[in-house]
Amino acid sequence: MHTRPRLLAATGVLLAVGVGVSSVTRAQELSGDAQRVVDYLLDDWAQQFRSTSIALAMDNLEMAPDDALRLEIGQYLRDHTDLANNLRFWGANNYIFTNDEKRLAKFLIQAREHDEPTPALDETARALEMRPESLRGRLAFMARAGFLQRDPGQALGFALADEYQSWGGPLRHNFTR
Repeated sequence: MHTRPRLLAATGVLLAVGVGVSSVTRAQELSGDAQRVVDYLLDDWAQQFRSTSIALAMDNLEMAPDDALRLEIGQYLRDHTDLANNLRFWGANNYIFTNDEKRLAKFLIQAREHDEPTPALDETARALEMRPESLRGRLAFMARAGFLQRDPGQALGFALADEYQSWGGPLRHNFTR
């Protein structure tokens, strides 16, 4: 008789530990839309060979692009890398950027690693086939995410953050579809 209640209590603890963070805790820390995306990602990542990004998950859920929501989710994933093997192996930062932002990241890294000056905004926009207004927004987002830092001495007004080499994890800004 005493075994059963202890077993149930132990099972509840084991379930909570196995998941890493209970859904009650997650719901308290995330907005409703963010919780939907995180739940989608965790279900998706549980399938073999899946590495869906936050932006792609939002698109699959038919949600409008939302930088603030991506940052909220990204920070949550950084804080809870125990939620999925993808986060432990590849790093949460790998899932924050859109494909355009990953292209921009690679472009800026390549310029730095080849000791080339960072091109001006219009030249960068042309090279990446982006509108200058869109590029400005992506640069600001990448700074808020921690990949870039403001630097008025640079042609783009931003420079790579000190930890840029490890920021994207082992996948280093690979594209997702």
